[in-house]
Amino acid sequence: MKLPPLLVPALVAVALISPATAQQAQTSPGGSMSGMQNMSMTPAQKEFHQAMQNMNAEMMQGMMDSDPGRSWMKQMIAHHQGAVDMSEIILKYSKDSDVVKEARKTKEENERGIRELQAKLRKEEK
Repeated sequence: MKLPPLLVPALVAVALISPATAQQAQTSPGGSMSGMQNMSMTPAQKEFHQAMQNMNAEMMQGMMDSDPGRSWMKQMIAHHQGAVDMSEIILKYSKDSDVVKEARKTKEENERGIRELQAKLRKEEK
């Protein structure tokens, strides 16, 4: 049986982000930081790391849709949500008014993008 060329890497990726792997990363010393000292990270760095992990897992899940258009939309929703989450971290921690202004703008633009893509997905699923 010949598998489609992208199926094997996709299945490997899903296996790598399985719940067991995620749980192990959360409970092991340093998490999945590849040698980085999680203990020496600032609260903002820890939140950025978690936001990136969440975004990447959701993007990989979206990739599994067999329809390329729906797959792309699901991945972009996750990507936009990652931008929203990271912007919220900036709004929480940054004291730089220019960066805060950009974070607000980024958050608003990406929330709008999420709403638009979700509406398109709902329309396609009918």
